[in-house]
Amino acid sequence: MGGSKTATAVAAADVTLATEPLVALLREIAEDSDGLVQLRPGLSDARMDAWAAPVPEEIRVLLRAVGGIRIAFGRRKDDGTYLFSEIDFDESLNDGTFPLGGDGSWYVEQAGGPGTHRFVHLDSGDGFVYVDVDRETGAWGPVFIFWDANDTARLDSSLHAWLHRTAVCLRDALRDADGNPHAFSSAFSGSWTDHHTNVPQVPTIPAAEARTSPDPVIRSVATALPDDGALADLREVDGAALVIFDFPELCHFGRAHGGAVLTAVPTNPYEDD
Repeated sequence: MGGSKTATAVAAADVTLATEPLVALLREIAEDSDGLVQLRPGLSDARMDAWAAPVPEEIRVLLRAVGGIRIAFGRRKDDGTYLFSEIDFDESLNDGTFPLGGDGSWYVEQAGGPGTHRFVHLDSGDGFVYVDVDRETGAWGPVFIFWDANDTARLDSSLHAWLHRTAVCLRDALRDADGNPHAFSSAFSGSWTDHHTNVPQVPTIPAAEARTSPDPVIRSVATALPDDGALADLREVDGAALVIFDFPELCHFGRAHGGAVLTAVPTNPYEDD
């Protein structure tokens, strides 16, 4: 029993150490950006305790230090202050409300339902970026994006990996823009989104077919899906990957096996009208 506790403590310490240089990099980038990059205040444990799924300590360490990132994309005409795009770990859509008001609960369900994910960024191209969350254990898995369609992409293997790539893109864009917010935004957006464009497409498997797979993981996941559902096996994916589910309507996404298997069930956005 003592050995198990020691191993757990060492693993937690390793994650904490991995988090510290990431936080330091983000802080350095913000300090050297002349206001083009700003860090949101860290989140309290009380706030994270209110979320639908338990938050593991390695994620708390990161979010206590950084609550999000504000990234300038231009200036206001009236006073010249920066306009920002936001990475926000306490994004209001997680509670079913869009940042500027309005009901966003359908999108919470589209990503798998409360407690199964955490939205972290809404982009100007109607993209919804979220992290897979295991509702029972609270473990945070890969980072995904979906649009108002049946296409989706895995962006990175973890929140830490996604943020590190974001930090590198920010640092490079700041170097090349020389203080110009429009040049900075263009350089950053180009490199940041290029990561999940022109990437390999992972095939989808209908649920009925997947139930006869020789792979026990695929069979197990397919058993929980309805006949018109489908899945995509991401276990061998290294980096970003595109998945397109061939449904006549939109779909609700889900994840299994630590976020390594993506599932989808067709749905009608007007079914509750």
